[in-house]
Amino acid sequence: MSDRTFRLSASDIDKAFERNEFRVVFQPKIDLASERVTGAEVFVRWQHPQYGLLPPGLFLDFIEANGRMPDLTGFVFHAALDGCKRWKAQGKDWAVSINVAPGTVTSEGFSEGLAKLLQEYGLEPARVIIEVPERAIAQEPETLCEALLEVREMGVHVALDGGGIVPVDLAQFVPMPFTSIKVGGPASIRLAQRLGLRGKGAIAARLRFAHQYNLEAVAVGAEDEATMQGLADVGFTAAQGIWIQKPMPLEDLLKWNGTWARGRVSMDPMPAATPAKGPRAVEPKGDQGNAAEAARAKRASAPPVLQPKPQQKVMPTLPAMEMSDLEDIVEDEEASAPPVKRQGFGAPAEGCPPMKGLVQRKTRKGSLQDLA
Repeated sequence: MSDRTFRLSASDIDKAFERNEFRVVFQPKIDLASERVTGAEVFVRWQHPQYGLLPPGLFLDFIEANGRMPDLTGFVFHAALDGCKRWKAQGKDWAVSINVAPGTVTSEGFSEGLAKLLQEYGLEPARVIIEVPERAIAQEPETLCEALLEVREMGVHVALDGGGIVPVDLAQFVPMPFTSIKVGGPASIRLAQRLGLRGKGAIAARLRFAHQYNLEAVAVGAEDEATMQGLADVGFTAAQGIWIQKPMPLEDLLKWNGTWARGRVSMDPMPAATPAKGPRAVEPKGDQGNAAEAARAKRASAPPVLQPKPQQKVMPTLPAMEMSDLEDIVEDEEASAPPVKRQGFGAPAEGCPPMKGLVQRKTRKGSLQDLA
């Protein structure tokens, strides 16, 4: 985006939902061993009529401050699962990865709403990966991990996004809620390549941990051939980045033949999003009287997430944006996190138990018991 200043207002948000200005794009992820596409991560954009295509770093905080994050979260989930349903219909066995704010994951009714969405779209839980930032785990490990265990009990996968930038001792979490670890940014990837699995840094420790527990280790930001080389040798098992393919609108992804872009990408104006067909009823479950209520009671009251998709007005296609407005939107979506005192890593006392038994947790105040 250019260096022009801009100002958003609450009415801009209302108009954005009315005019269907929010967009999603999907970036493919590959398995390094087979070079086969295994999924795609979804990112949200705002096609603003005045300022062009805005990356999430320029509007997410504003959306949240105005209390509209549940609306945007619902939009992204519906768009992501619809995309997954469509490529499933084409015979593609891909998962979809969705970045979720920690407050959304811990909100009342999240897992129940997600379960209803999966049923509505006819998707297996294993086709969905919920991504949470590691800095959130560092700030509120107990509450967030309890909520993530509810998600895992459904069969949905969970990715830890951060790769040790904000170190957390993952050995303390038994059972383990994570199924994959992501290391974001070319600089972090190159550091991992230099240090290898024997390095003393947090990223090397993450890769060792992923190897020990057979977790997927994803290199995010593979932008050139040098970055791609040797990823498997240092412990990565998957990768995504513009060397493979840029984030694309769904229609382009469905037409993609799998040929790697090898860095030859151009950021084209995005087409208008398809108008919504109508509202979708996804009501969070109320008091079920189960043992998870103790954990949920600790969460602050918040509007239910994964709400019905709002009806959107059909508007004319927005004017094309200038190419200069697109120069900064490809790379890592998360802002740099402040340093946090490192907690170190020690050998876990025992291996991760199978998911079937994850609800048998140690007894403590407000702990989860049986989620059945």
